[in-house]
Amino acid sequence: MTDMELPFEVAGEPPLAPDGTTDVNGRPRRIVAGIRERHRAVHELLSRESPLHGISRYLQLAYYAVRRHARIPDVDDLLVKVTSRRTLLNDFKSYIYKRFAGGCHNASQQNLL
Repeated sequence: MTDMELPFEVAGEPPLAPDGTTDVNGRPRRIVAGIRERHRAVHELLSRESPLHGISRYLQLAYYAVRRHARIPDVDDLLVKVTSRRTLLNDFKSYIYKRFAGGCHNASQQNLL
């Protein structure tokens, strides 16, 4: 076996349903981290009473993106679309997990299950 990171223990159960904020290895997703950082920066500048256009120029963000972050006090409300998005693999995840747990680590391997 190589030193690659496995998404879950081979002998164990498939991972719990992801909450959308972390990847399969438990690391924070880049898009989620970016949204959180922009939201924090916008609200920090708003607390200094900076105008939205000034914040937009300073952070090099579109005015409407700054306005969206400014209007929503809780960052989790911004993350709803990102964290609840379906993928094309959603219908096949249980089968993929089952094959992976059975030892299939290559898509070209056949007849393992």
